[in-house]
Amino acid sequence: MRVAVRRINEWDAPSMLKIYAPYVENTNCTPDAAVPSLQDYIQRIDRYTYGRGWIMTEIDSATAGFCLLTERGVEKGDLFTADIQLYVAPEYQRRGVGASLYDLMLAIMHHANYRRVTAHIPLPNDAAAAFHEKMGFRPVREENGVLLMAREIEPENPGAERFTKPYLIENADYERAREHAATLVREAAR
Repeated sequence: MRVAVRRINEWDAPSMLKIYAPYVENTNCTPDAAVPSLQDYIQRIDRYTYGRGWIMTEIDSATAGFCLLTERGVEKGDLFTADIQLYVAPEYQRRGVGASLYDLMLAIMHHANYRRVTAHIPLPNDAAAAFHEKMGFRPVREENGVLLMAREIEPENPGAERFTKPYLIENADYERAREHAATLVREAAR
């Protein structure tokens, strides 16, 4: 099995939109009320990949899932907090894909000097809440059918004045974290 956990680019948009669309259409866990167009999704990829960060996991060249950091729910002016969103194709759930994505994104956030990450979980969703707890998140509050969870991040440079964009972190740090994340999928397959 070939596994890659990596930054995304606009060429990944069609396969990612196929995963994202059912979440929009069948759940209340996305910020979108309707499935975005491919062109809109490509623009988002450009904005978040080169802004806060957007990564994906591929298994045998098929997109298995992705996650991104956004400003959703983050107070204006808070440069050290981001909200994380995770989407995994149904056939790849419970196969280490979510853990691989969070593992790499949390490593990126450490090297990028973030201090905190939040996640919004629509209720009821015991599986998502349990997954986030396993990944070190703790419940903050429940409001309007959504559970807000958060996790503290130890920044690489506590004196940084703002976060470092993910594509600017040291390549050796990124590659090491990327390889570790891929092992989580391989280990789950055993």
